[in-house]
Amino acid sequence: MAAPLPQDRRTGVLLALAGFALFPITDTLMKFLTRGYPLVETMFFNALFSVVTIAAYGLLTGGPAGLATRRPGLQILRGLAGLGAGGGAFFAFTKLPLADVYAILFASPLIITALAGALLGERVGPRRWAAVAVGFAGVLGMLRPAGQDLFNIGALAALVSAVSYSLSGIIVRRWGRGETAAAFPFYGNLMVTMLTGAALPFVFVAPSLGDLGLMAVCGVCGGLALLCLLGAFRIAPVPVVAPFQYMEILWGLLYGAVVFGDWPGNGVLVGGAVVIASGLYLLRMDVRGV
Repeated sequence: MAAPLPQDRRTGVLLALAGFALFPITDTLMKFLTRGYPLVETMFFNALFSVVTIAAYGLLTGGPAGLATRRPGLQILRGLAGLGAGGGAFFAFTKLPLADVYAILFASPLIITALAGALLGERVGPRRWAAVAVGFAGVLGMLRPAGQDLFNIGALAALVSAVSYSLSGIIVRRWGRGETAAAFPFYGNLMVTMLTGAALPFVFVAPSLGDLGLMAVCGVCGGLALLCLLGAFRIAPVPVVAPFQYMEILWGLLYGAVVFGDWPGNGVLVGGAVVIASGLYLLRMDVRGV
């Protein structure tokens, strides 16, 4: 029988499970809402309600200092990366089933490994590079489904999201020490709110009261998901928390089938399995310090 997890790790796992369950709710609502509203508008309200949620947490737990930043330039850079990550993913959801998008987004650990070697000078080693290469072969299979001559634009948008997310992770990893837990998600969502808000008058469609409520739920779930994951990674080791991200594809399959009647094709299932296996292999190497 396996030894029980220490209390902090159990709490970290529970927070991770909560976070990775909340994100698919946000994504499902975004996919649903973009059927009737412009993507810019849905992103604006999602970011607005997220930033309110995160601000409330930061102020309640640390007062004004909980939202303070010593590196505004860093927050702007990371916010731009976050805009690419969110915008790419939400656009991809308008073109592809949820599970298809998640399968491509799971390339992020592979991209982070590659970027850490190229941008941070971290030693990657031949086995890690081999895992990255195999994983990207799976991504290419999902970008170009069988029988299609051109790359799928939704899949390309998901890949842009994965790259942007990875850049965001590299920024936090390299320069993020000293910033508060709420600072990065707060300023990231604030920037998205400002940028999409500037474009909102040109595309605005007045939402019904019910749809505005869904937009609020969407944003609050996104904000809570970020806070859950921040808490999980702060109190439990990354190798304990990270594998639970793959639960998202199960939620994506469930919500995609129930809400939209979507099922991923065989190419996505095979390619996604290759990407996930490569990511877990990299994680195992990190745990062993190889």
